[in-house]
Amino acid sequence: MDKKSERDNQAEICELLDLSKIRDRSIEDLSGGELQRFACAMVCIQDADIFMFDEPSSYLDVKQRLKAAVTIRSLIRPEKFIIVVEHDLSVLDYLSDFICCLYGVPGAYGVVTMPFSVREGINIFLDGFVPTENLRFRDESLVFKVAESATEEEVKRMNHYEYPAMVKTMGDFRLEVHQGQFTDSEILVLLGENGTGKTTFIRMLAGNLPA
Repeated sequence: MDKKSERDNQAEICELLDLSKIRDRSIEDLSGGELQRFACAMVCIQDADIFMFDEPSSYLDVKQRLKAAVTIRSLIRPEKFIIVVEHDLSVLDYLSDFICCLYGVPGAYGVVTMPFSVREGINIFLDGFVPTENLRFRDESLVFKVAESATEEEVKRMNHYEYPAMVKTMGDFRLEVHQGQFTDSEILVLLGENGTGKTTFIRMLAGNLPA
């Protein structure tokens, strides 16, 4: 990083992106998320009038995505301009001042809209309709619906699967699982930071990793 450092902010950027403890490690030994944060840091420590980031939130968990967005926004100066390509709407909502939506046919053509405010840009993308052009680029709008809970009778007819309380120790890492259950016809999401045991828990449920 020292070879690319031009702004005397390397320590600050590494601290923001949780890279301080891995600065001495080889690139080959970094995980996907660590490589992504490293690439973001390499841009942030250089001096430029225009900064460009291509999907900076890829491979990052929710907490790290927010930190990446905070780091990118820290580059804003009256004379600086930042362009970000991003798919995560929650990151866009925090990160952006203006949004350009892109539509078209993958591999054939693409069209970039004029810049819109953050709220307008996100709504245009979700609606699939550009009001300034009176143009619909997607047949259906993307609508987020709250899932309805099953009735008591429906729950009785479902198959229930239970898993016991478990503890798994791997080196210095210890995962503690409280007893729980799930049923047919539902999606159970594991939400947590990278390195807190989500994959380990799934492997334990599948029987691929003994408790």
